[in-house]
Amino acid sequence: MKSILTAFLLVLVTMVSVAQQSDRASLVYRDSACFDFGRIAEQWMTAYNGPDADALTPLYAEEARYISGHVSGLVAEGRDQVIANFRRGMKMGGHLDGIEVLSINHSCDLATILCTYDANNSGQKVSGRTLLVLQKTNGLWRIILQMTVV
Repeated sequence: MKSILTAFLLVLVTMVSVAQQSDRASLVYRDSACFDFGRIAEQWMTAYNGPDADALTPLYAEEARYISGHVSGLVAEGRDQVIANFRRGMKMGGHLDGIEVLSINHSCDLATILCTYDANNSGQKVSGRTLLVLQKTNGLWRIILQMTVV
């Protein structure tokens, strides 16, 4: 009887320990907000495919930069220039058919999101990669750098 009680207590202590570790792991994940980072890429695609480029504005920091071969001089400096660049692309019929998050990394107030995308630009299908670098300022994550390679 003693051995059955001992075994039962051992199983119970193990189950409690595993449950506590599982709770801690989910708290770490919740605190890291990895799911939110993936949603930022989806929000970006939705805004770009929408009718108004201004829907992209809340996603970018004022000092944002966009680096791409599609930009005159290869860099758009500042949120206004970044949005103006996307506005031109949208008016020319640019459309993202899909975006897939490949990796998300973050530490303290910086995060990176690496994605592949499929796009249609005036009837021409292209695939490429985009890297979003986000910075947390005053509790908000905003894109400070976006680099696209087709």
